[in-house]
Amino acid sequence: MDGLFSGDDASVKMSTRQRFGTRQSRVDSYDHRRDIAAGAVLLSHWSTRILTALVIAVLQVGLLHRVDSGLGLDHITVGVLATVGGYALFVSAVALSIRVRLRQRAPAWLVTLALFGDLVFIFALTLTATTPEHYERALFGTIVVMHIANFFFGRRQVWRVVQLGLAGYVGLITCAVALHLHVDVAEEVWTLVLCAAGISLMVHQSGDVRRRLRTIVRLFEHAEQGDFSREYDAAADSRPDAITRVGLAYNAVRAQLASMVLTDPLTSCLNRRGFDQALTREIGRANRAGTEFSLLAVDLDHFKHVNDTYGHLAGDDVLRAVGSLLVKSGRAGDVVARVGGEEFAILLADTGLPGAQLFATRLCELIRSHGFVIGSNGDCVDITTSIGVAVGAPRGVPEFAELLWSRADDALYAAKRAGRDCVKAWTADIRHSGQHTTIGSRLGAMGSLVS
Repeated sequence: MDGLFSGDDASVKMSTRQRFGTRQSRVDSYDHRRDIAAGAVLLSHWSTRILTALVIAVLQVGLLHRVDSGLGLDHITVGVLATVGGYALFVSAVALSIRVRLRQRAPAWLVTLALFGDLVFIFALTLTATTPEHYERALFGTIVVMHIANFFFGRRQVWRVVQLGLAGYVGLITCAVALHLHVDVAEEVWTLVLCAAGISLMVHQSGDVRRRLRTIVRLFEHAEQGDFSREYDAAADSRPDAITRVGLAYNAVRAQLASMVLTDPLTSCLNRRGFDQALTREIGRANRAGTEFSLLAVDLDHFKHVNDTYGHLAGDDVLRAVGSLLVKSGRAGDVVARVGGEEFAILLADTGLPGAQLFATRLCELIRSHGFVIGSNGDCVDITTSIGVAVGAPRGVPEFAELLWSRADDALYAAKRAGRDCVKAWTADIRHSGQHTTIGSRLGAMGSLVS
């Protein structure tokens, strides 16, 4: 079958790259969605951040006024108000930039700048209105900012906050020592070490939770595309928790979901989506093994006559019987699907042209000689079928699935033109006959039958 992939075959309508995009386009799309989400967070929280800063400043100044009136409260009050005012201007400028210049987006550098502004506000307020004995409040503020970064912006931003926060605390202590304020350096270093250890543990645990949640999200994303081949690996969770229970719940319904999404409810064969997945897996296996396989396009002849004469319920009886017959006729590893109204497809793994033609011919004879019972009266109706055969080996050929579908469909139409009730295998002569119509284009308007 070396001639199977000659250069004149340009029947593929849509490439895999066009359907799914390049890797770079997917990365760009993810970055764009991330920036939009970050922009929405910063815009929705800008007034809350300013209000929180005002409340903290009022409480701080009120506490100092109440504790000791000899601390130069006027000077402290001015410093606090200046810090809050500068912070409010900074937050407003970030929000305005997102809204006007960046079109509702917040790139990673802007998110880092916003979080850095939060830390600057915390440390400036601590330096202005807090005595050295209580500088650890700046670390508490760092933990709050870290939590916000972890919840909304991801692990990379969290580590940036941690690094900036710890560096800021070292700078705060250094500044206090330079000003000859009373600071127990050993105690502050010990506080810094404990805080760093606690923050690292929190970041590690939250990162593990986020990773496992991403795993579950990916499982649902694959399920959304009809891929139920993957399950949640609960054995990888050393300490099962609520996330593990969610993963186990997904595993419990995975088979039921696969049956609902990938199976044709009338015939219990695969539907088009399920068959496409099986075809993709077989292409990958054949590509690795260097083997060939066959695709059979099966169409019942004059099936409209059955529906018109006996009714659609009788037609459903025939379709169920044909589906059962096709499944029983194949080997254990063969795949049978209903891909249209009266159209079926069969995938024969590790099968060359002679074997595929022999199987298709026997199948054609079996259906011709089989009496299909319809209705409750036990009436029988005779059915014949036309079968198109396409055989090949992937060998790294791009868009091989679409190419094989197209050729099987060409062969099927050749069988129809030859008088029906027969088998035709694809050849270059069939391709050049000018009667080319891809099965994918005809099935495009029949989504309700294959979903």
